[in-house]
Amino acid sequence: MSRILLALLIGAFSLFAAENSAKREPILLESIVAVVDGKVILRSDLMSALYQFQASPGFLQLPESEQMSRVLDRIIEEKVLLSRVSRDSITVEETELSQRVDSHIKGLAARQNTSLAALERAIRDQLGMSMAQYRERLMERFKDEILLSRIRQKHVGIINPTKKEVEEFYSSYKDSIPRQYDCLLFSTISLPVEPNKQISDSVKNVALAIIDSLVRGVHWAVLAKNHSQDASSDTSAYLRRGSGDPDYERAAMRLSIGEWTDQPVLTKEGWTIIRLLGKKEDGIKTSRILLRMNPSQADSLGVLRRLDSLKSEIEKEKTSFSKAATQLSKDRETSFRGGSFGWQERKLIEPEYSRIVSSLRVGEISEPEMIDGSYRIFRLDNEAQVREYNLEEDYHVIENMAASYMSNLKLQSLVGQWKNEVYIDIRM
Repeated sequence: MSRILLALLIGAFSLFAAENSAKREPILLESIVAVVDGKVILRSDLMSALYQFQASPGFLQLPESEQMSRVLDRIIEEKVLLSRVSRDSITVEETELSQRVDSHIKGLAARQNTSLAALERAIRDQLGMSMAQYRERLMERFKDEILLSRIRQKHVGIINPTKKEVEEFYSSYKDSIPRQYDCLLFSTISLPVEPNKQISDSVKNVALAIIDSLVRGVHWAVLAKNHSQDASSDTSAYLRRGSGDPDYERAAMRLSIGEWTDQPVLTKEGWTIIRLLGKKEDGIKTSRILLRMNPSQADSLGVLRRLDSLKSEIEKEKTSFSKAATQLSKDRETSFRGGSFGWQERKLIEPEYSRIVSSLRVGEISEPEMIDGSYRIFRLDNEAQVREYNLEEDYHVIENMAASYMSNLKLQSLVGQWKNEVYIDIRM
């Protein structure tokens, strides 16, 4: 855990100092290396970024002065981008930041297979800060990340390269695309365990009774406290356009501020009553009363039997894995590709998935396992110690690379223009 936690250390937390002797004053190694639009860039900022760039291919072969110059240029460009925040009236809600920090910390604990309490002790012992201080650092980091993303979204938008552009990108840069190491090619079929109609109707009736109470004047906060089964302690949430459940978002967008849905909305989490708290160009702020539906044992057993039967049909070659995945799997990420996740480096595969597929031989199908409310089977399609990306097997990956490259080119052009609009003073 020590190595991973230390890698999360964000920035420099104090001035660098050295004592030449007990009788001399400390020599401060901190200094201002640049000023951009009134914002200073410290030497410690530069050194921290320099450390992160050392993993970039060929970076360490550059002269030290060139390394410093390239990294400083990158930091200056980031500051120039952030100078657009006030000009473009871009904001980030505190609730959104808090949710992202919560998700990051929970994910970190899950990846390390440890409890939140143990993670907090490790942060205190290894980073020398409390969980509150660590959260504050994460808030700062995520705020800049979100702001940069929104500036890019506003001025660059979504770029969808044509097939010709993807092929031209691959032809020009295939020798520069890093190889993959220790990789697996695997597929999945996912069937969710859903409650039967009797359970669904029963919970919906409770939701309708709550809406009736709202109409009769019972305060929202009272009903949310007494009935909502939302895991979050804060019932209000900021939702970016297109980032949440489509049914939830559509229902919320039809409301006026302060209104709630006059009918409960069925989402993947359960029957939901939604109240609109605020609306902006890039998203909405809502509060919800969530009533979850717990499937019965019979519901779960029915899905398990169905997936067992499907696995048997595939193994007897009565149907193909990819055909079954396309027609039946509810995994949105893979079903349109016949269930395939594509080639992935083992270290980047979700731990729960990796545990299952790593135990399989090529061509073998796993037994059904319950993961996040769904039964899944996996098939290991192939494995390789070293491989290069190619258009036939990795088109969607290369397509994303091409889109990112084209997006960066457009953004670089804009940054070049914006540099002339802000004050930049390089002192290094």
